[in-house]
Amino acid sequence: MLHSLMCKTNCEGCGKRWNGTLNINKREGLFLILSFQCSTCQNIITVETSPKIVASDRRDINVRAQIGGHLCGIRHAGLVKMTGALNLPSPVQDAIYSKWDRNLLQVVKTFSERSMKKAAEETIAAQNGTDLIVSGDGFWQTRGFQSRHGAAAILSCNTVPKVLDLEICNKTCALSIKKSDPAKYDSIIKSHQCEKNYDKSSGTMESAAILKMFKRSVSKYGVYYTKYVGDGDSKTFPVLSKIVPYPGKVIEKIEDLNHFSKRMKRGLETIKREHGRK
Repeated sequence: MLHSLMCKTNCEGCGKRWNGTLNINKREGLFLILSFQCSTCQNIITVETSPKIVASDRRDINVRAQIGGHLCGIRHAGLVKMTGALNLPSPVQDAIYSKWDRNLLQVVKTFSERSMKKAAEETIAAQNGTDLIVSGDGFWQTRGFQSRHGAAAILSCNTVPKVLDLEICNKTCALSIKKSDPAKYDSIIKSHQCEKNYDKSSGTMESAAILKMFKRSVSKYGVYYTKYVGDGDSKTFPVLSKIVPYPGKVIEKIEDLNHFSKRMKRGLETIKREHGRK
């Protein structure tokens, strides 16, 4: 397609209608350096398909593809399949992908913290004060309450809700469970930052994570979450009522309309089944 497009242009060297060859000088994952050589005057035009990231040798398209792989939950193996189906070059090799992952994690954390701080400032402005209305919800890696990993998020209740805070609960650490080489394992255990931070039941992860985020809201943003929109059947609000995160401030619960209507519907359907034939 690019060759056909070039054939519809005039060569910048000789001014005649371009007719020549297209070559791939370099490929790095999805990034290509292409050269178009005019057969009349031998003038060569070189095109890079993606810019470099500032202060890095990585190409923008490869980093974006890697982030997209994480957001979609397909990682490197999934990207290989997807690019193959789209007839695109395959992403960077798995070893390079894993190396970039370690650096990318810190960058993503930095930007997420910056984004959440900005969201908090917008919420303070929208709600005209530091006593905020927020919503919260938890999610787990697997269904049921046997998941080893879970998380919860606090969101603003503006017209466009945004994440204000996030807390992750891990019952295991990927590095801590690898014991194939005892000597190396002992060295890693002493030097690594363990991901395990929770040892209670998986079902209590949501309430524990949200309570933790409530407790740090003042030190983190200078705000109080005084009104909480939550599930009707959630265990979170009883915990917030029992372990008061803000001395002297009462947290008010606001019923989530969607969950309330679902519970109301289930209740009415139950009554209908029980009394439908009477």
